[in-house]
Amino acid sequence: MIIDEMTNNVFLKKLYSGDITSSILIGRFSIDLSGYCDIDFHVNKKPDISVEKYGVWGVDYNTVVIKTKGKISGDVLITEWLLNGYKELNVKKTDNGIIIKSKNGKFNFSVELSGLIFQGISVYYDGEG
Repeated sequence: MIIDEMTNNVFLKKLYSGDITSSILIGRFSIDLSGYCDIDFHVNKKPDISVEKYGVWGVDYNTVVIKTKGKISGDVLITEWLLNGYKELNVKKTDNGIIIKSKNGKFNFSVELSGLIFQGISVYYDGEG
């Protein structure tokens, strides 16, 4: 599970005690020249707990954005980024960290990271559901 591979994940484990990798959208990926990256994971699964400042699930918001930072430790592969959508996220632990993969038809995303650090949460209502 992706949350288990993040540091600073105490709040996330309360928000989602179960697996969230069956339907995740990689909403943002950016990388700098030193190899640090930002990845935003959009989750359209209802949280296990209610957080008052976010409002009511399904009324005020229906998507949770998990904001993370990582350090590239290997290959980065992205093809057909604009075809990205909600799909299963595969996370594999390696000797050097983790590999995160997502595939949706022609869209393909794969990144090798030495680690992933939870940075924060934002929420929004996407107009669906």
